[in-house]
Amino acid sequence: MAGKTGSAWVDRPPNATKGDETNLVFVVFAEGRWAGNADGKLFDFGDGELIGLDTARPSVGLSTDSRWVMINVPRQALAKLVPSIPDLHGHVFRSVSAQFLMDHMISLARHLPMLPVEEAERITRASLCLIAAALDELLLCQDTNRAFAPSAIRTRVERHIRQNLSASQLTPESISVDLEIARSTLYRAFQPLGGVSRFIMELRLEAARAILFHPEDHRSIGEIANLLGFDSTAHFSKAFNRRFGCSPRVARSTGTTRFPLSGRMLFDFWKNVLSKPDQPESEGG
Repeated sequence: MAGKTGSAWVDRPPNATKGDETNLVFVVFAEGRWAGNADGKLFDFGDGELIGLDTARPSVGLSTDSRWVMINVPRQALAKLVPSIPDLHGHVFRSVSAQFLMDHMISLARHLPMLPVEEAERITRASLCLIAAALDELLLCQDTNRAFAPSAIRTRVERHIRQNLSASQLTPESISVDLEIARSTLYRAFQPLGGVSRFIMELRLEAARAILFHPEDHRSIGEIANLLGFDSTAHFSKAFNRRFGCSPRVARSTGTTRFPLSGRMLFDFWKNVLSKPDQPESEGG
């Protein structure tokens, strides 16, 4: 199913019955951003990303102006392909398998109106196989986490990365030497996050966005690129555009990445509300 939301909305999917009758939902955003809480797990994802939800469990979310594609799959339809379905509720998929599934979903939404009925079964089988592949990769990551317990290592490495984010030579190799951690151990620890290099890039780009949004920071785009360890302004701008959908200059001038300022402000306000636990009322309030 394809759809389009308004500028801001809150969704609370109804709970389905437990067991095989429940459905698994996969949503890919072609445009827009969605943040919320999936039964205690906070999520925040946007265009070009895929999230999984379980209709047997509650969720609440808020979206900007969005275009999205959704596949609703009965759990029992995946039972033969994935005997042990992992916990995907609120999980944002970022694996290679998930990218294939997203491309398939977007293509399916485009061609579905012209799809002959006799081809529906073949398309359904192909869709289930791609979903199973994405779930297999999630299972592998969960098994890796349990087998190698990388949390302590990852915490130590993350601290080192944040302290040296401006170093242009910050690489998996340099981290391995500086912290005396075997490269194989380092790679295993960051495999669920897409690798060490990707994690470094994500931190740098998030830091860049925060600087660009700061009303009292007037450093040039080149200065920001140099501050965060990019080898050139062009490299920084290209990476920023790929991640956020606009150039650093546009982000600074509009105070947003992709969306109108008023919608972004409203979205951020509700995002903060969703992420805070309920506060007890004060006496006499």
